[in-house]
Amino acid sequence: MSLRRAPNPNRNFPTYCPYCAGEDLYPNEETDFAWKCGECLRIFEVKFYGQDDPAVSHAPAKSTEEALRDSLARNGHAAALAGFSETDGNQRKVTHNA
Repeated sequence: MSLRRAPNPNRNFPTYCPYCAGEDLYPNEETDFAWKCGECLRIFEVKFYGQDDPAVSHAPAKSTEEALRDSLARNGHAAALAGFSETDGNQRKVTHNA
């Protein structure tokens, strides 16, 4: 027989007490979201309800290769850009043997 409850995956862990800023916090059996501060002995709940979707969706991120190429071009590293060649949509390092 186990006296421990199953862990609540929705329980958020506070970093400090909202009343005294104490960091001696323990889960409390009051509710599934309750925490007890060992410094001021108050019991409080922390719940996270989610986050709204942004009004405008983000632009798709560039691939690592595209970001590297843009950064090299923006910072004037033409010699480094000459070492890369596009083949079948993938970038590969091109070595020139003299």
